[in-house]
Amino acid sequence: MILLDSNFIFALKAKRDKNYNRANEILDGLIKEKDDIICTNYLVLNETFTLAISRYNGKVQYLKEYYKLFWGSENFFQLISIEMNEYKGIYSILEKYLSPKRQLSFVDGSLIYLYKKNDAKQIISFDSHFDNILNRSF
Repeated sequence: MILLDSNFIFALKAKRDKNYNRANEILDGLIKEKDDIICTNYLVLNETFTLAISRYNGKVQYLKEYYKLFWGSENFFQLISIEMNEYKGIYSILEKYLSPKRQLSFVDGSLIYLYKKNDAKQIISFDSHFDNILNRSF
């Protein structure tokens, strides 16, 4: 299993994002390999759309690009749910890894939780705060 972070998904469509080219290089490799289940969760979906709304000043035409990634013709990953009883596990992840130098969001905690729960192979993220917790590709 390979997990996707919101900054990777966002960069796939944001031509002005500093990680746009690298995100698309990674995507090309993922599509060619097709060996692993590629997924993210609904918290990442929420964060990605919130980021797009903020960065594009609420212009709906940009949201359509992310719609294609999550539910449309450009979708290459699965969306997985987190059950209500798993939120305590995410909280425990935050208690374990959160520090002034490693400020994880709840979304980050959810990805670490899923990574550990599913014995994932890697996470694709441009955030270094995952380092020394899990295997990150960037």
